[in-house]
Amino acid sequence: MISRRETRIPALARSIGLGVLGGALLAAAALVAWYQWYPAGRPAAFRGLASSYEGTRLDQLDAPAPGFRLLDQKGASVSLADFRGKVVVLGLLDPDCTDICPIYAYHYRLAYQALGRDAAKVAFLAFNSNDEQTSVEHVMAATRKWGVDEIPTWHFLTGSPEELHAAWKAYSMVASSLPKPAKPNEKAHSPANFVIDQSGRRRWYLSTNFEGAPPLSALIVKHVKALLAEERRQ
Repeated sequence: MISRRETRIPALARSIGLGVLGGALLAAAALVAWYQWYPAGRPAAFRGLASSYEGTRLDQLDAPAPGFRLLDQKGASVSLADFRGKVVVLGLLDPDCTDICPIYAYHYRLAYQALGRDAAKVAFLAFNSNDEQTSVEHVMAATRKWGVDEIPTWHFLTGSPEELHAAWKAYSMVASSLPKPAKPNEKAHSPANFVIDQSGRRRWYLSTNFEGAPPLSALIVKHVKALLAEERRQ
């Protein structure tokens, strides 16, 4: 007889789409493994290889992206619905992170610059992944430190621990997880980015933390331009 526990895991994996973290426990295990593997000790066979990675297509998710209402780095109340009609790039960053978060922030800036006039049609958002550093001051300090305040539509979103946990769960993100092996004062979190289209549907999941991956900025620009072109054809 199959137990209720055994049937729950496949159902969860199906509910979050192809390859999108595969459930909290599996994602946490993979995340810890990634931090142990990267940047040191990667197999030589992977070094220098070009990648055809474009992200995980999420067109099969017919439901709208989960809504939320949080505060940004200026203390303004922000919801996903506020950006209907724009393409939304949604990430997950820790104000205290000193490795992947500054790199992702840099790539948001590069993408914004590369988009030129089209940048006005894009909003760049990130959930705060640290439930111990939740103040507006924390996300504003990180915004300035990483230079993403140059993006007019940048919103680093925070709230109470309960509100943040609800947002992470809605997007199957792992945050405020186990300490990083090499940095015990920092907590691991999903290296996650979603591209949400103008109608509010998740279209791509991007995570470029592996050797040979294309730059995150290049993927963002590619998918944003494709969605804008798709809108013009309609």
